[in-house]
Amino acid sequence: MSLSEKFVGPISKIKYEQLPSEVIFKAKLCILHTFACTFAGLDSSWSKAARDMTAAFYPDGDTSVWFTSQRTNVAEAVFTNAVAVQSILYEDIHRDSNAHPGIIIPPVVLALGEHLHLDGKKIITALVAGYEMMGRIGRGTVSPDFASRGFRPTSIIGTFGSAISAGILLNLTYKEHLCAFALAANFTSGINEWAFAGSDDLYFQNGWAARGGVIAAALAARGVTAPTTILEGKNGFINAYSFSSENLKAVNCEDGNFVISDVLFKPAPACALVQTTGQAALDARKAGIKPKDIVKGEIITFELGKSYAGCDYAGPFSNVLQARMSNQFNFAAALVNGKITNQNYLNFADPKVNDLAGKLTVRVERAYTDAFPVKQPVRVDLIMCDNQLRSFYREEPVYLDAETIVSKLFDYCTPVYGRSLVEQALDRIFNLEKISDVSGLCRLFSVDAI
Repeated sequence: MSLSEKFVGPISKIKYEQLPSEVIFKAKLCILHTFACTFAGLDSSWSKAARDMTAAFYPDGDTSVWFTSQRTNVAEAVFTNAVAVQSILYEDIHRDSNAHPGIIIPPVVLALGEHLHLDGKKIITALVAGYEMMGRIGRGTVSPDFASRGFRPTSIIGTFGSAISAGILLNLTYKEHLCAFALAANFTSGINEWAFAGSDDLYFQNGWAARGGVIAAALAARGVTAPTTILEGKNGFINAYSFSSENLKAVNCEDGNFVISDVLFKPAPACALVQTTGQAALDARKAGIKPKDIVKGEIITFELGKSYAGCDYAGPFSNVLQARMSNQFNFAAALVNGKITNQNYLNFADPKVNDLAGKLTVRVERAYTDAFPVKQPVRVDLIMCDNQLRSFYREEPVYLDAETIVSKLFDYCTPVYGRSLVEQALDRIFNLEKISDVSGLCRLFSVDAI
């Protein structure tokens, strides 16, 4: 059995009837969270650019660009919606793969579901399978060489997840699924230089991955072939991307667990690896720590929390993306402002925040690295102006719960669409398995929000 067969076989055969109720609920919550993230980033310049490009080049189709009256073809709707989902980095996180499946999979299953007029059970099944593929194959990204070469996990593994979700919705045969998987390996891309420049290419990488998986599945359905040895072959994916072959070989795709159950929703619109740092700052604030009294400080974290592109950057901050990625900024902004909001990052040039961030360094602690990704510990040691050492430790950030995610959608959408329409959307999402055609859900918010 090839590695492709190991992954594709069990994941492509997932059935709605085998999904536990808590997995079905989590799938609905992931869709809800994706809608909230999309609306939050709708007015960003990169989201507008994606919509404008789609309108200019692909003006015809039956598939919705969310929160607008715009329609296009399936592939471009997937791309455009996925770009918007990531716009303020508020997406979900699967820590074992350091990836964000909510950017990739919901845009794929809802676009195809709308185009093909599919029922809610089919959508839930395909969504769970897409998360499953990204989480399982994403173990291969846990490799020093993968990280050091500058590859980005979500945009590299997202195409595989998109392909399996699209393949299920297109009713591919097993052989066609294998071909779609191998084609997806050819369509992956995404490098992390954006983290140092603070440039916009970040926002389009995952949209391209989502789109690529749909195209891979559509081509496989039309008889296109690709090698089953695409992963482990001499010139295959593992070699090309420095994936960990040992980790992939150790993956069990039939252990009865579902990746989507381990997905978390970030409390801050920032890099997933700096979430604990911001909350440690709130602890310091509650303890009476004032920024002006700090002489210098050290953020002690796990290896990836320092080495991942942009996480160890003390400023000066010239754009919002640098701020969202930086441990130093996240601590400084939360301490100065006393809260963690999107406005913290939009005010990236705040002189008080920049001054404090410049006093902070980042160091790796071996014990914290050993605890990651099961835990995400951070300790911040501060030297105060009276030479006193003050330390603040958090083992984990507090992630968003279902109630908070629902509140986010109300907060974002009610001023534009009214409470009644938001309640209709919630009712359809939470009763998704009862819907015979999901196109109504996708077109519910069809009045331009921007």
